[in-house]
Amino acid sequence: MFNRNHPLFAQHPLNGELSLSVGQVPTPYHVYDGHGTLIGGSAELSTVRHILNNETVHPIQTANRRALMGIWVVDFADASLGQHNELQISIFVSHSPQLPVSNHPLALLKELFVNPAARMFCYRLWNDGATAVAYNRELLGLDAAQAHGSISRDNGQKRFVFRDSAENLILEGHMYEGKRTSPQMGWQLLQLFGLRQTIRAARQTTLPAKVVNPISEAFPFNGDAQTFLASDPPVLQLFDPQRDSLTFGESVANLNFQPTFIEHFAPFRFVYLFPEAVAGEEA
Repeated sequence: MFNRNHPLFAQHPLNGELSLSVGQVPTPYHVYDGHGTLIGGSAELSTVRHILNNETVHPIQTANRRALMGIWVVDFADASLGQHNELQISIFVSHSPQLPVSNHPLALLKELFVNPAARMFCYRLWNDGATAVAYNRELLGLDAAQAHGSISRDNGQKRFVFRDSAENLILEGHMYEGKRTSPQMGWQLLQLFGLRQTIRAARQTTLPAKVVNPISEAFPFNGDAQTFLASDPPVLQLFDPQRDSLTFGESVANLNFQPTFIEHFAPFRFVYLFPEAVAGEEA
């Protein structure tokens, strides 16, 4: 209940109710508590370009011709749509072409914090609750599907597995969960961001980010949906193949995802507003 009193939810309160195929739901989308993990890295650029072929956005690529991509694994322990799990694959894009970015393992974070043109294109999304799937598909225009998701945390390890409705593996993994960000990681951030941006990021209590929906019959535009994430100080660490593992199912293996870092967020306080058409796009 304490998390529900966070200023984020006072700034963006529940202010409506809409009818979906599963019944009435409150709006906007709130998450009051939970644990989220962002696995950052890059994907095969040619595959990503093929995925975006019919969209009006452009992939943000690195100097070595990889496409920035993140995977979100989140346990929404307390949410306006009820408790549910989520697996989301986000391709980092912009509405106009950008110059290639650094090959630094934390380059995705710099784009997320510093580049106002950066967006997260929601490529694929899975929830283990029918209400969340309907909300994401019908109100947010996302390619959401039902999945069986299991997430556990114990002894400094986070483990998860997501399977589709036919029990085919989507993604399975386990990763170390440190208690705090190491001084070495802090130094890497300082080198990448610079002193001014590092201080700004450290003082920022809420992380705003825009999510782009794919074009569909119901949403004939790549809309920007504003989101806000507020957690206690996150734990940032490099992806270490000696202790961290990801296994991809056939449906997403072609992305050739290469993880470089992991960031854990708790409590996962989150607000997702409705998408809006970008100037020049069909509304």
